[in-house]
Amino acid sequence: MREIKFGRSLFACLCAGALAVGAAGCGGDDGSTANKTTAAATTAAAVADAATTRAVTDTYVTFFSGQSSAATRVELIEQGAQFQPVLEATAGDPRALTTSVTVAGVKLTDAEHADVTYTMLISGNPVFVDQTGQAVKEGGQWKVAAATFCALIALQGGAPALCG
Repeated sequence: MREIKFGRSLFACLCAGALAVGAAGCGGDDGSTANKTTAAATTAAAVADAATTRAVTDTYVTFFSGQSSAATRVELIEQGAQFQPVLEATAGDPRALTTSVTVAGVKLTDAEHADVTYTMLISGNPVFVDQTGQAVKEGGQWKVAAATFCALIALQGGAPALCG
């Protein structure tokens, strides 16, 4: 149960950062298993080649690492400049410093979009297992889709206005 409390703390931290930049309030968690963070399902997804899988995996691992700076995260999320205040507000929060992810798979939906299967960990313990997120190629670089980050924040009941 400890990892669920850490998970709630992480999302509370993310929501606190979102509140700092004018988001709606954080709501409670009903204790149910986290919802999958999906945008649009695609039936024609194909397993990505090794280079794409590595690039998307590196992006996810670095973006969701509690050790990554806000500046690094801004570079690794779609529309990063818009998320900068949220990412800066959560940087350094001790509750988020032990966050990490592992990536189990990357499937291309087209040349610039991919579905990503990942597990979020807190202090090395799996909290949200086999989540589905997205990656987008922006300026030639794979980035975490804004919708994926917004969906994670929304799990706690609030999200920055830019997620609207």
